[in-house]
Amino acid sequence: MSGDAVQPSVGRVPSYLRRHPDRLRWNQRYTGEPPTFDPHALVEAAMTAGLPDGPVLELACGRSGSALVLAKAGRHVVAVDISDVALSQLSAEAERRGVAAGIECILADTASYDPGEERFALVLASYFWDAVAFSRGCAAVLPGGLLGWEALASEPGAERSDLPFRIPHGELSARLPRRFTVL
Repeated sequence: MSGDAVQPSVGRVPSYLRRHPDRLRWNQRYTGEPPTFDPHALVEAAMTAGLPDGPVLELACGRSGSALVLAKAGRHVVAVDISDVALSQLSAEAERRGVAAGIECILADTASYDPGEERFALVLASYFWDAVAFSRGCAAVLPGGLLGWEALASEPGAERSDLPFRIPHGELSARLPRRFTVL
C-alpha cells in the first residue's frame, strides 16, 4: 500500500491532499447530492462470472454501493477514493448496514495509490480513467481473478480528450496485459 494513504477520519486529511483539486471538486459534489449507494452492474457480472476467493479492491470508489454489496457477501473490500466526504458517507452507510468490518476505506489520490501485486480477487473501477492506476490495478489482480473497469470514452475520432477520466474507444481493452481475457 502507498505510504500516503490513510484511514479517513474527521480532520485527518494528509497535507498533500488538503488542496488537491480533485479532492475539493469531489467533496463539493458529494456534499451537494444525496447518496444512493447503488452497486455497479460490474459487481453482479463479476459474481456471475465466478469470482474467486479473496479480497476486493475498488479504485475511485466514491460512495460505493458495490463495496456494500461485496462486504455483505462476505468479501473484504479495500475502498480507495480521494474524497473524504464520500468515504465518510460510505463508512456511515456500512455501519448502518452492519458491514463496516468488511470495508477498509483508504483516503488517497487513486492515480498515485499503489495497491501492490497479485492481492485481489477483483479490482473494480467505474467511470474512471488513469493509465497508471489502470496498470497498477491490473497488477493487483490475483491469478484467476477479475478486473472490472469501466471508463468513459473520448469523442469518436478524438486522439485525446480535454475532459477528465476519458480514454479513446477500444484503448482500455488494448491496454490489458496478455494474461487477461475479455469476458
